[in-house]
Parts: sequence; C-alpha cells; structure tokens
Amino acid sequence: MLYKHVHETLRQEIRDGVHPVGERLPSEAELTSRFAVSSITLRRALDLLRTEGYVIRRPRLGTVVVSTDPVTATETPETGQLLIGCVITNFDETFGSRVLEGLLDDAASDANLVLKRSRGSAEIENEHVRTLVQAGVHGLIVLPSSTEFIPPAVLELVTQQFPVVVLDRRYEGVPLSAVHSDNFGGAKLATEHLFELGHRRVGFVASDIHLTTTDDRRNGWVHAHAAAHIPLPHGAEYRAVESTVPGRDVPPEEDIERLKEFVASDPDTTAYVAAEYNIAVMLREACRRLGRDVPGDVSIVCFDHPDAVFDRGLFRFTHVAQDQYGMGAHALRQVRVQIADRGAIRKDVLSTTLVRGASAAAPRA
Repeated sequence: MLYKHVHETLRQEIRDGVHPVGERLPSEAELTSRFAVSSITLRRALDLLRTEGYVIRRPRLGTVVVSTDPVTATETPETGQLLIGCVITNFDETFGSRVLEGLLDDAASDANLVLKRSRGSAEIENEHVRTLVQAGVHGLIVLPSSTEFIPPAVLELVTQQFPVVVLDRRYEGVPLSAVHSDNFGGAKLATEHLFELGHRRVGFVASDIHLTTTDDRRNGWVHAHAAAHIPLPHGAEYRAVESTVPGRDVPPEEDIERLKEFVASDPDTTAYVAAEYNIAVMLREACRRLGRDVPGDVSIVCFDHPDAVFDRGLFRFTHVAQDQYGMGAHALRQVRVQIADRGAIRKDVLSTTLVRGASAAAPRA
C-alpha cells in the first residue's frame, strides 16, 4: 500500500538521522510531490509515525521529529479509532488550555477524546473515572485533584493493568505512567536567577493544597539556597493561598489581604518565588497596597504565564515556562503505548525554561 511505503521510508530516514530530533519534516506539499501520493495518503502515513511516537504535530510549525527510537515504534498495532477518557481538575489560559491543545492535536484522526472536569473534587473525579470506563474508553488520562492518595477507581484500574496516565502529578512506588514537568529544576532555576540579580532573602509562596507539584517546587527553592550557601530565610515562606485551589469558594480579596499581612511582617525579604501565576498576581497587588513596587522594591518569579498574544499592555512576569503542549502530547502517546502493551509503564519528566519579564530586577541599594 502506498501509505505504508511512505511511512516506512520516513521512519527509516528518521532512524538514520536524515531528519534529526527537533527538526520539522518537509512540508506536505514537498512530501506529496516526492512520493507522488495524495495528501490523504501522506496524512495516513504521518498519523502512523505519530502513533508510534516518532513525530508530533505542532501548530504553526508542522510535523516535528521527537524521537529516533520511541518505545512505541513497530510495537503498536493499528487499533482503529481509539476512545480516550480525560479527567482534569480545571483549565484556563495559564495552565491547562495548552495541555488540551497538545492532547487534541496528537489525537488527530486515530483517537477521540472524552473530557471531564472534576473542579478539584476527589469524589467527582472518582465518579468520572468509573463513568468513562463503563462507557468503554480504551485508556484514561487523569489530572488528580491531590497526591495525598490515589483515586480508588484509578487504583482498581492499576491492578487490572488498564491503560492509565497521570498528568502533572507523580506517585512514588506506584506502577502508573506519568507525565509532568521538572518542577524541582524549574524552582531552582527561578531562585538562582534571583540570587544572580543580587537578592539574598528570597521567599516562597504557594497554595495550601498538598501536591507533589508544589512540594517539588518548594524543594527546588530550598536546594537553590543550599547550593548557593545562603541560609533559608526564616519567616519568608507562605503556603496558605486558597482562592487558586479548584473547588475552594474563597475570594481572591481574602488571599490578597493575607498576603499583604505576610509581606508587611517581613520587610527584609526582597524577592519571592510564586508557585503559580495567579498567586504572583495577588502577591503583586498585596505589595502595591503596601506601597512597594514590583520590581523596584520586590521581585517576583512565578510558574507559567498566559500567552495574551494580542494584549501588549499585560504586565509580564518573569516566569518558569512548562512545556504544556508537550505534556498533553506525551500523555496521549503513553496511553497508546499501554493500549499496545498493558505492562508498559513510563514516567516522562519534561524540562522547563526561564522566561524573563518585567517582575524581577536587582534589589535597591
């Protein structure tokens, strides 16, 4: 068949390094001309390469090579249309929307997604998982509301080797595939950037919910102090923000006032690492109410940031950017791996990058 010839030729070229990892394949027009096939035939071949884990489709970029020897290569049989369930806590322009883009784009023509939202409720989350399994999904992607315990329905599926991938979380010692960012490295990078600017008392602000994501970010902040031989600042840590937690009915105004009290109680701290973008926004407002300018008096580095491509007036925070699009694409690829091989467990940790903005500067003399 023509599409198989195209698929096998491109796959061998990727393995041989003709198309290196990180580079785009030639355009559809170039490939259809080269192989003398229709665009439908070409897309079918590219869909196979994506299913096997060699390439992913990126908006505005095209088809990008991501691996020369993926786990799924030559092992995943053609399974027709897959039905994948996805349960997430919530999503917005700061975190989640780009993850969904990665999921949807990687699904392409061989998979359909069924999306459910738990809004941070463990009970609703558990119910959604059971409902999706009963509906006949072939695999699940779950963004758990907490990492203190594994949802009972998910634990049952693990014992049955049902294809499940945990998103943006990790469970130590549990045979669960997972995709998450290097939160430890990201927070360490943020803290070290503030040290390089000259800050010596750097605080940490996060929500009060227990997540491995937040714990890893705090540990990165702690480790950066140890590596730089700078004492961890006593009284400069605040982990009681509530309004950003899904399912919590706490107005941001209450958190802003509490953050104002926290900042006022420790005037010697000149910089903060905020575990989330919305926390950084509230922290900046708390500083403003105290007459403290960001970044003139206080510097802030956070995780994630809305794109806001058309809003040039948006205040841009220096932030740690996660590969949210890649997170979604990797999660769907892992589900495909497990559908082909029920015992296959992978834990992907995606790198983060520091993006400079207007919220961090050298401290005043």
